[in-house]
Amino acid sequence: MKRQHTERVPTIREVAKLARVGLMTVSRVINHHPSVRPATRKKVELAIAALGYQQNEAARLLKGQRARMIGLIVPDLSDSFFASCAHTVQHMARQHDLMTLIVASERDADLEVQQAELMASRMVSGLLIVSSTRQGDERLGRLQSSGLPIVAFDRPLPGLETDSVVIENRAGAQEAVEHLIAHGHKHIACAGYDQEVYTIYERIQGYQYGMQKATLKPQIGLGLLTLDDVRSWLGKVLTGKNAPTAIFALNHRTSIFVLQALTERNIKIPEQVALAGFDDFDLSSVIRPALTTVAQSPVELAQRAMGLLLQRIHALQAQTTSAKKMDQNTTPAKIVLPARLIVRQSCGSHPINMKT
Repeated sequence: MKRQHTERVPTIREVAKLARVGLMTVSRVINHHPSVRPATRKKVELAIAALGYQQNEAARLLKGQRARMIGLIVPDLSDSFFASCAHTVQHMARQHDLMTLIVASERDADLEVQQAELMASRMVSGLLIVSSTRQGDERLGRLQSSGLPIVAFDRPLPGLETDSVVIENRAGAQEAVEHLIAHGHKHIACAGYDQEVYTIYERIQGYQYGMQKATLKPQIGLGLLTLDDVRSWLGKVLTGKNAPTAIFALNHRTSIFVLQALTERNIKIPEQVALAGFDDFDLSSVIRPALTTVAQSPVELAQRAMGLLLQRIHALQAQTTSAKKMDQNTTPAKIVLPARLIVRQSCGSHPINMKT
């Protein structure tokens, strides 16, 4: 089809006429609805190109329709794990002609909800949330009840029946601890920050179960947010009774802090203190000794969550563009992805006989 030159802005009705399809079909093509046959979609796309039709986003909002935009809320964009998630979500959104509004809640539960409400007021098509709390909030429930699709990933949204994608945190932590126990360690400390965070809480549960299963006493250090926190904690536990011969770190930042603090004390890893951590990261295999980690994929996590959100968005579009409402499966999807232990040098066997 040749492009038709005209001074006025082409309408969706003209697109339908040129493509010889109904208005509803054009609407479905514009909104990327999967029910349109490829041949029909191609005809509509050619008509759109020929007329130079562009969807008016402002007009969509004035009609009460949702913007071609999704919201993503993560705790901390300076964290490489969440930065990778954000990059993946943004890439997939672009493929579906969606913009992404990305914000960080700074691990503040109230700010997280305020951001969600602000995004909803901007008529986003859906929300992806990595929650910073294990406490529920009725305000998020009201947003979902209004028809806004919400998908939780990395951590479920407490008190909210919504789609979620999480990692096998408990099983991954337990496997790492049992690996250390298999090396003969009987005093294994656990280090991390806030157990109010779902992922940390679940990993602590896995650590405790692994220790108790082996009739060993757990040693847990929490509130370790900075390198100085870790230095102070190590100064106490390494000089106390039943000093740990191995440490399990609950996330990659804590692993790095522990590694640095032990190195500053000239403590040899793994000869004097073995180390394993949750979260693999780019330099895990490069640093010396290479770090034993429980690996999870932020890319797969974000891809699966984005896939669920797109399904919900398309289902809502089908309801609004169809004269007869389609049945929609409202049962929330619960996806649990596996964690994988990667064994490297930092967890090596202790060279001396360990005392209980």
